[in-house]
Amino acid sequence: MQYQDNLNLGFIILSPELNTGRLKSTRNSIWNQYGQASPIVCIVAKGAPTGEIKAAKELCDVQKGKDTITSLINAGFKHGTKGWNIMVMEGTWLRTHVERKYSFFMEDEKDIFFPIVSDYDIQGKPSKIYDKFWECSLNGVMIHQKTFKQVGDFEDGESLELSRLGWTEQALSMGCRFKAVLGAKMC
Repeated sequence: MQYQDNLNLGFIILSPELNTGRLKSTRNSIWNQYGQASPIVCIVAKGAPTGEIKAAKELCDVQKGKDTITSLINAGFKHGTKGWNIMVMEGTWLRTHVERKYSFFMEDEKDIFFPIVSDYDIQGKPSKIYDKFWECSLNGVMIHQKTFKQVGDFEDGESLELSRLGWTEQALSMGCRFKAVLGAKMC
């Protein structure tokens, strides 16, 4: 499949410890790459300070989750755009058009994309490659909202890795395809 320019792309910024400086940096990186009209929603923990939430609302749409990362992810997809959503942690600087790297491998809405990330040893050689969804970075995960709704929420209360492993099994049973893409890592 060729690159699709009309992905109906939105961004979910996960902010477990709301910091408006880091949020602004991430928002600005989205604006630099995708324009100021890009749909952005920031998901904050329910205990986030009111003053910080007020300042964050001046930057983008802000919604509350609970106190866990999985609850922030779930809230993000409930409030995200109706099409494809890229998830990033606040403070992350988005790379140039990561969605283009994904779209070359896109078949349909049941594709779930994430970047391959590596740890490196002291000589600069890869020592560990994270190419499984349940162990990958949350930065750069791209899922269609319809697919997320069909698969359901991440289990809240378990460890993040176990919750993502269970969600992966559920998604696979529904015909979803997980696609790890090299070169899509966020900074």
